[in-house]
Amino acid sequence: MDYLKIIERTYYSHKIAKSSSLKSATFKKTDKYPTSEGIKFENTDFAGEIFYYANEEMDYCEMSFLIYNGEKYDAKVINKPNESELRNAISDFLTINLTELKNVG
Repeated sequence: MDYLKIIERTYYSHKIAKSSSLKSATFKKTDKYPTSEGIKFENTDFAGEIFYYANEEMDYCEMSFLIYNGEKYDAKVINKPNESELRNAISDFLTINLTELKNVG
C-alpha cells in the first residue's frame, strides 16, 4: 500500500488544506529516513503532521495537531490500518481539530 499517496490525497481533499496561509511539506522514505513518510503542515494558528511508520518492527500511523492560541495539542496513533481505516482516521482527525480551532478562535 502506498501510504504517502493515501495521506496526501486525504489531506489535500480536506478543507483544512484550503487555508490560504497553509504551508505543507512532504517527506518520503530515503536511505537516511527509511521507516517513515508523511506530511507536515502549518500556518499562523496551528501546526500538524501525519506520518506513517512501516518496517519489520512497526506498522502504524501517527498524527499530531497543535493549536497555538490556547496551547491545545492532540495526537492519535492507528496501528496497522487498512486503506479505508487510514483515510477515515485522517479525515476525522483533521475535522475534529479544525472544529476545535474554530472554537478556540
